[in-house]
Amino acid sequence: MKVTAKNHDEVSALLTVTVDRADYKEKVEKQLHNYAKNAQVPGFRKGKVPMSLVKRQYEAPIAFEEINKLVSDTLNNYINENNLKLVGQPVPEPMNDFDHKADQLSVAFEVGYEPNFSIDLSKYEAPYFKVEASDKEINQSVENMQKRFAEQVPQDKIGKDSYISLEVAQVVEENAEGEHNHPPKKVTISAENKDAFKLVKSLKMDESVKVSKEEIQKNETLAKELGFNKADAEHLHHDEIEVTVKDFYGLNPHELNQELFDKVYGEGTINSEEELKNKVKTELDEYFQQNADVFFVNNILEQITEKEEVQLPENFLIKWLMFSNENIRTEEQAKEVLEAEKASIKHQIIEGKLMNDNNIKLDYADVLAQAEQMVRNQLAMYGIHHLQDEEVQKYAVEMLKEEEQVRQISSEVAMAKLKDVILEKASKKETNISHDEFLEEVNKK
Repeated sequence: MKVTAKNHDEVSALLTVTVDRADYKEKVEKQLHNYAKNAQVPGFRKGKVPMSLVKRQYEAPIAFEEINKLVSDTLNNYINENNLKLVGQPVPEPMNDFDHKADQLSVAFEVGYEPNFSIDLSKYEAPYFKVEASDKEINQSVENMQKRFAEQVPQDKIGKDSYISLEVAQVVEENAEGEHNHPPKKVTISAENKDAFKLVKSLKMDESVKVSKEEIQKNETLAKELGFNKADAEHLHHDEIEVTVKDFYGLNPHELNQELFDKVYGEGTINSEEELKNKVKTELDEYFQQNADVFFVNNILEQITEKEEVQLPENFLIKWLMFSNENIRTEEQAKEVLEAEKASIKHQIIEGKLMNDNNIKLDYADVLAQAEQMVRNQLAMYGIHHLQDEEVQKYAVEMLKEEEQVRQISSEVAMAKLKDVILEKASKKETNISHDEFLEEVNKK
């Protein structure tokens, strides 16, 4: 077995894997003997089928499978041993004559490489915002704590200050066949959930209203407020959703006292309203600053993507797009797609280059830790601060069951690991601003 490389240019090549029949012959024969032992062919007892008949029927597909495994392993080993940084995946060249009995077989693959270049981060400069929580945001967080531990107050009818517990269930049609087990969703809304509140505000206890599947799929905000993520809404099994009011009540916020401090942060951790607000400010500042750091990192990366000369293996990428996407059938289509994706590909290569040059690697522990931090940050925004590590981890693990969440969080982990490198090496123009001012800056992008 061997691999030879013929470079087209600095970023693309033809890799040819050559295997000898001796490399796979023994494995093929072993599998054929196993087939012969267990084959059931009319006219022959089990285990007595002539080898010539077994070979005629099974030798070619078995040999093809073994050759495919051998070629794939040989190619991957070559890529890893030579530390090749590929763009896309290898594209096999067509084989006109495949003869598994030949003494030697060669399979060629077109490959594209990441270009060899360097990035001097000291050349790049961006605003670096030091974000501080305002009194309004601190007070809102404290109010959320008081609401979390509030006393529920019965009400005669739904009002603007009501919290409404809903049961959301799919309506199974009378003529629907088979079993339909769709457990109802239970959600609690308030007037802040404008679309859902408008839907049920005139209802009484145990009254219902129906919503069509089309409306749920069309109105993403309503769907979310009723407990349906995008995937849920797209895969509804029935034509209607029934929303039932199961309870509604007002809230008498918890007094701002030692009992509340202990419930939120643990006994004796906070002992006054001033200490509470200082603690909340510290937590909010940390959370806001994390977002500001990511904003700075993205700003620097955008500049690099715009200004750095990064040679792409365009001819290879056109072939790869046509090979990997069945909807792209012509070279012209592939060129259009490539033109639209160039900036994204270049951005990914730059991120990979920075991570590789700074020996940055990701593992599950990193991703889980980031998910746990996200859970804590989200809970903190609702005034929930004192949750056991085991509970936080449970929510984080549940979050990581969604592929999109894993992709997003992994990207955030990569950004977090790049952050220290970029903060150290890139130039910063520091400015102290409020969170509202920071959000304005973000919306300008």
